[in-house]
Parts: sequence; structure tokens; C-alpha cells
Amino acid sequence: MPKRVKPGTRADELYARLRHDIFTARLRPGQRLKFPDLCTTYDTSVGVAREALTKLSSERLVTLQAHQGYTVAQLSADELTDLTHARIELESLAFRMAILQGDAAWESGVVAAHHLLSLRDREVADGERGDDWYLAHEEFHTALLAGCGNRRLTEIAQGLRAEAELYRRWASPMLHESGRDPAAEHQALARVAVDRDADLGAQLLREHIACTTRMLLTRLPGIEEPSDGELAPQRG
Repeated sequence: MPKRVKPGTRADELYARLRHDIFTARLRPGQRLKFPDLCTTYDTSVGVAREALTKLSSERLVTLQAHQGYTVAQLSADELTDLTHARIELESLAFRMAILQGDAAWESGVVAAHHLLSLRDREVADGERGDDWYLAHEEFHTALLAGCGNRRLTEIAQGLRAEAELYRRWASPMLHESGRDPAAEHQALARVAVDRDADLGAQLLREHIACTTRMLLTRLPGIEEPSDGELAPQRG
């Protein structure tokens, strides 16, 4: 998920710059990240670069391959499809449990997080989404699951969301072209939370997650084709 990196070590600063360049495609999927090039481009040292790449590797934004070193994570239809199926099942289950078990504080948290996301939506209505929008977006989805009551399930679901961040960033420019309205989808999710409609909530979240994947599989140039056909998520 998006993170605010406070001023700190040089590795923290380089991590933030590399992360931004990956999300904005300045560093392309599959691109090798050679230490000499990184040191020259970002005016840094091998030690600092290695520490920053280790952080990015833990988020699966870069990979370490034998005899090749670090590379930017590759966009893969198979990986995205597997990841999406897992997210659909686990996040919808956690949201259903939150709707059934969440208390008033959880409900208030969902409303507050949705309000902040709505403010960010107005700021980027005709422009590019920045880190502030993505932070508000992740806080909203975190709030939806927060009332689940099962710490392990929530942590697994959040970990899967973090793995999907690169795909969400790449999907963002396609939203206007596709005619999709994420703001309306988020409003509907917040409404079913307040209405305590567990069945509809689980269905809406499943569709919300699957929509981005379907859009990427059909529209993103260069993405590897899935080996077993297009994503066809079940509805809950």
C-alpha cells in the first residue's frame, strides 16, 4: 500500500524516489536495476541503493534474481489473476465479517475514511492521482476490513492488497477511457457498511476488485497473457 516516507536516512529517500519512478513507469516492468546505473542516476552509493532495493523487494515492487540482480517487478497476467482471485475471496469474507460484527467505532471509521477519499477525489477530478489520493484510497479499504475481528485474516488481506498496488497504479490512467466511476463504487461500499447489508457488501467488493483486473487484462499493452483464460470471478 502507499506509504508516507518521513525524512530520514538516504536509503529512505532513495526508496521513495525509486518507488515513485516505478509507479510512474519511469522504471519499466522487468527493467534491470544495475548498481552502477542507479548510483549515477540517483547520485547515491551501492550500500544505500542495496538497502532501498531490499525495502522495495519486501513490497514485491522489485525482484532479486540469480545472476541478474534486481529487476523491476514484471506485470504478469497469471500473477495478477491468481492475486485477484485470492483478494476477491479473502477481502469479501473480511468485509462481510466486519459488516456483521463491526461496532459503532468501525462504522464511524468507514464514514470518516470515505469522506477523506471523497475530498481527494474532488482534487483529482480532472488530473492525475498522486500519493495523497492513493493513501486515502488505502485508508478507506483498510477501514472497510477493520471491523472483521480476525487479525490474521485482516493481515493476509492487507498483504495481498499491497502486492496489487503496482497493478492499481498502472490501471489508473485507463479509468476515464473505460467509463468506470470508482467514486460511485466507493460510495456504494460505504453505504452498505452503514446499512449493514453483508450479502450486498461482499458482492460489491468482489466486483470492485475484479473490475480493475479485467480492465488491465484487456487494455494494458505488453502485459503477458494468462495461461488459463480471462478472469471470471464468482459473485458472493
